[in-house]
Amino acid sequence: MRYSVYLFFVAAFLFCACSSQRAGRIDNANQISMITISRTPCFGTCPVYTMQIDKNCVVTLDAVDHLPNKMKGWYKANLPEKEWMVLVNKLEKMNFKDMQDNYGRQITDLPSVNTAITFADGNAKKINDYGARGTQELSELYTYIDALLGSLDWESTDQK
Repeated sequence: MRYSVYLFFVAAFLFCACSSQRAGRIDNANQISMITISRTPCFGTCPVYTMQIDKNCVVTLDAVDHLPNKMKGWYKANLPEKEWMVLVNKLEKMNFKDMQDNYGRQITDLPSVNTAITFADGNAKKINDYGARGTQELSELYTYIDALLGSLDWESTDQK
């Protein structure tokens, strides 16, 4: 009997811990209202674009040059909600808010990646990464964003 009561309390504790952790992730997702990634040009064939993803999973893309399928102009797509949560979790795991504002190399002709997170309270965190190799976590984020760029079902728009 004592053993059963003990197991009940352990199970209840684990259930509450998991559900509060899940609730924390949902709260963090609601705190971010916009994610913006912008890649700048180099003297070669670096992709040049600005992509914005809002909390409603609407993605807008200003495709400038060197993108898949020779995309140029304005595009719109819908991001699956699970991908939004993956992005939010990546940003949370890397502690994006507390990262440096600038990363860079002492080499010329490298493209930059500018990342901005706008929060629901109106505050924003921006990182300029000259050379796109600020940290391992940032590099993984850029790879993930580039993969999203290639996998979304883009619709051409006249938006500016």
